Amino acid sequence: PSRLRCSHPIARKEVLVRGHVRDYNRFDSAAARLGPRVKYYAHTAVNSEGKPDPNPANWQLLSTHLRNVAELAKRFAEPLGLAAEAELAGLLHDLGKYASRFQARLHDNSIHGINHWAAGTAHAGETLKQLAVAFAVDGHHTGIPALDGNESLKQTVKRRGDQKAWQEWTGCVESILELLDRQRESDGIQLPGLPRRAVNDHFAEALRTRMLFSCLVDADFLDTEAHFKPQATAQRSFPALEPERALTLLQDHLAAKSTDGEVNQRRRHLLSDCLAAAAKPPGLFTLTAPTGSGKTLSS
Repeated sequence: PSRLRCSHPIARKEVLVRGHVRDYNRFDSAAARLGPRVKYYAHTAVNSEGKPDPNPANWQLLSTHLRNVAELAKRFAEPLGLAAEAELAGLLHDLGKYASRFQARLHDNSIHGINHWAAGTAHAGETLKQLAVAFAVDGHHTGIPALDGNESLKQTVKRRGDQKAWQEWTGCVESILELLDRQRESDGIQLPGLPRRAVNDHFAEALRTRMLFSCLVDADFLDTEAHFKPQATAQRSFPALEPERALTLLQDHLAAKSTDGEVNQRRRHLLSDCLAAAAKPPGLFTLTAPTGSGKTLSS
């Protein structure tokens, strides 16, 4: 994953202040059309002409999106030792989409002012005590927030204790427990249990959080792209690296170079030193040599 910053940073306040309570009456009538047995969706769809597809049969189920993102993020995070936290972040990042008002918005795009990530943020940060997950979830659309201050992670968690403030902040009436019940009862999603981590090195934890954020944002982007633009996803396939074959080609290329003259002899010596160092245990190595000595190919 390479996306360490959200590709579309938007001012958090600008995203959240529009709409809110004045839309609730209109949402009630829209939600009534969903029927008694609600299917929860993450995304609508577009047809072959790129126009909105009103048929929910072609929309992406929320449970599908959450599971896909959790699995992708987990895979990205495995080499970093963050797999469990990435899976949890994937399952929580869109928890607020279980709100009836968000589901109504999918049928009526005049409904605005919904924060669908605050619920997962508050649950991860306050209830589960998983701060890295909370930071990643809170920032997956607007960028990682500050810990303290206005529009910070602590402010989001604090609003949970005030029903009116929480409804104003999220634009939805449900409590976090109600959203979790819908996730569990309707979609059968069980959140994994993670032990609380002690943070001793704050710099390392900040880097760790950014890596987790990168895994979540990439996973969310890729699964959303796969739903809306499967042709773009198909173009993301790439051939295997074949490192053994690549090394053979490089060695053949180097062997074909001239050995005449003192400069070329020194290049050969540098290459030999690099190959010898490659057999050592993994670690940090320095390569100090002047320009033209063959550092690029030798290393």
